[in-house]
Amino acid sequence: MDPFSDISTFVRAAETGNFTRAARVLRLTPSAVSKSVARLEAELGVKLFHRSPRQITLTGDGEFFYAACRQSMSGVEAARSLLSGDAQPWCGKLRLAVPVSFGQYVVAPALGAWLAAHPGLEVELVLTDRHVDMTAERFDLAVMLGEVPDSRLVARALPPHRFVTVAAPSYLRQQGVPRRPEDLSGHRCLRYVMAGSGRFRAWTYTRQRQHYRHVPLGPLASDHAAVLLALAEAGQGILQAPRYVVSAGLAAGRLVPVLDDHACTGAPLAVVYGHARQASARTRLMVEFLLSLGDQL
Repeated sequence: MDPFSDISTFVRAAETGNFTRAARVLRLTPSAVSKSVARLEAELGVKLFHRSPRQITLTGDGEFFYAACRQSMSGVEAARSLLSGDAQPWCGKLRLAVPVSFGQYVVAPALGAWLAAHPGLEVELVLTDRHVDMTAERFDLAVMLGEVPDSRLVARALPPHRFVTVAAPSYLRQQGVPRRPEDLSGHRCLRYVMAGSGRFRAWTYTRQRQHYRHVPLGPLASDHAAVLLALAEAGQGILQAPRYVVSAGLAAGRLVPVLDDHACTGAPLAVVYGHARQASARTRLMVEFLLSLGDQL
């Protein structure tokens, strides 16, 4: 029996979280997958999975062994790709975490064409505004806002968010147009609730080296940009959001810019992944794809 066959089966089972799904991908029976994992556990003398009727989750030993196996398999894939001279990365799955709005408005619309150009790759796209634990949560790469918490990771910079302040024409006809950031205190502002802290994100402006910070006030708030966008387009208040969130509404005339002579930038963004020498060809390809989206920020 080829020991690497059991390891490959274990890795696929860990990625899918279910013996039946792993069996479908590997074109085996669920029983064959279960027996392969059991054989590997017997050989190692440890339990790799917690099992339930519906799903499997890695044990502590399983997490450690999975990380080691994925690193080794990535190295083998990269070596085979180099020796074969094949310009296409090896097929496989990429687990990617990105901020919610960035994923919804920037990554998702471009991802279909990218996958069509790279058949054989699978992407699991997780939208979250928190900093994920790359190792514990088994992410191949992530896009992170602000300072990257782990110095062992490679971080390649994206441009910072460019924020714009917008409102529906109907709202501005009824409530007037703010000419200065100070005027916002007399308007209904649609407030964004930041993940984790629960605090409202402050609106910042810069003009001629003068900085202004506005704490938005208003009866409506949400932790999802899409909700705030819908409210803004419905004339419920003024919104400050990343340019890519409101660009379609601006182009269609559902929104118009206000205070557009004041610069607004957000936290820096970075594409984050494991050490470059350990990154697989498909990870490096995804890194370049994400960096290419920087012109939309």
